[in-house]
Amino acid sequence: MSADLLQEINNRYLNAVAFHRENADLMWFIYLPGYAMLHEYQHLAENLMQRKIKRYITNTYYISIPEILPDSNSSIVALTKGLNRKKIPYEKTLSILQQSWDKYCEWEDTTLKIYQEIAANLFDSGEVSAFNFVGEIIKEVKTELDYVNDKIIELCAHDWDMPTIVAGQPEYMERYEYLIRKLLGKSRKYHHYNSMHDADSRTSVLEKN
Repeated sequence: MSADLLQEINNRYLNAVAFHRENADLMWFIYLPGYAMLHEYQHLAENLMQRKIKRYITNTYYISIPEILPDSNSSIVALTKGLNRKKIPYEKTLSILQQSWDKYCEWEDTTLKIYQEIAANLFDSGEVSAFNFVGEIIKEVKTELDYVNDKIIELCAHDWDMPTIVAGQPEYMERYEYLIRKLLGKSRKYHHYNSMHDADSRTSVLEKN
């Protein structure tokens, strides 16, 4: 049962990878490169996390689980169907942007509810180690949801003013380019990763030996 619950999280992460990939494509399409880089970063981070979950399941329950790949016909892709990016009117660009942030918020809110229910089931079944593992994931999802909610409030406060949004893109580009480099710069820790320990602890043990 516990492995099945973690498999549900694993498959949710596969969908998250697709979700952020499509959102990145969407932001490149309407050319808001800072927001595109935000989703490029999330795409990479979710991908690495999905692999971590998969290894955790294998190391904890000694099984290899199948994966359910996401359906490619997403609502995000539907926003750009039949459109030529050079001919999109301002109102349509703004509508796409607003819908994308709303979908982002909805995604994270639903994800949080799913993971909390799974964590509760793990705790009730006495799977404390798996409960703690999922608890760390929940913290990350909650942090991301809070960020998305705050960003939507900020955008609403500026009445979704496109010149203001465009002016803020270079700052986003710089921030998420840095975070991507930082994320990929941990390849040594990733290579030696043992999912029963965090990456820093594993590396420190290796350096002592």
